[in-house]
Amino acid sequence: RISGVSFTMPAHDVTVRVYFSGGALPFADVTEGAWYYDAVSYVYANGLMDGTGAKAFEPEANMTRAMFWTVLARIDGETITGENWKTLARAWAVENGISDGSNADALITREQMVTMLYRYAGAPVGGGMAVSEFTDGASVSDYAADAVTWALSEGILAGMGGGTLAPQGTATRAQAAAMLMRFAER
Repeated sequence: RISGVSFTMPAHDVTVRVYFSGGALPFADVTEGAWYYDAVSYVYANGLMDGTGAKAFEPEANMTRAMFWTVLARIDGETITGENWKTLARAWAVENGISDGSNADALITREQMVTMLYRYAGAPVGGGMAVSEFTDGASVSDYAADAVTWALSEGILAGMGGGTLAPQGTATRAQAAAMLMRFAER
């Protein structure tokens, strides 16, 4: 578990990657002042998400389920890289009760993402902001209702503007970075 500049060592071997960037990100498509700049800086500095290339992060690109399993596994101290990254990520997600491991290449929705974070956090009880406060709150799937309520109350999930939550909307890399930073800093 990452907390600021330190983490709690899991009960197994881990690989720690350190990035020194002098404060500037190597990504030409992530500019200072962008709403996601701090979140991208956080996930990159903590080795949770890499760029899609040497100079690109692609903040508006969509995340897949396998990509998100990989990030959660990395938070847990696992090294998920190489040709078998999807297989490794799927096995970790299933073994840890995060996901059933299906549809690895499917785009992940915002409610699926917070449901996986919720399971990773041990399914804590959440309260506070209700999904009914959003005009599209009724579109939250039954399986995700507790997770979305928890994520809203913890400040992990935020609305999309205009009073909407977009739970069925696909999650972008920037949204994933923001949720991961909020999750780690809560």
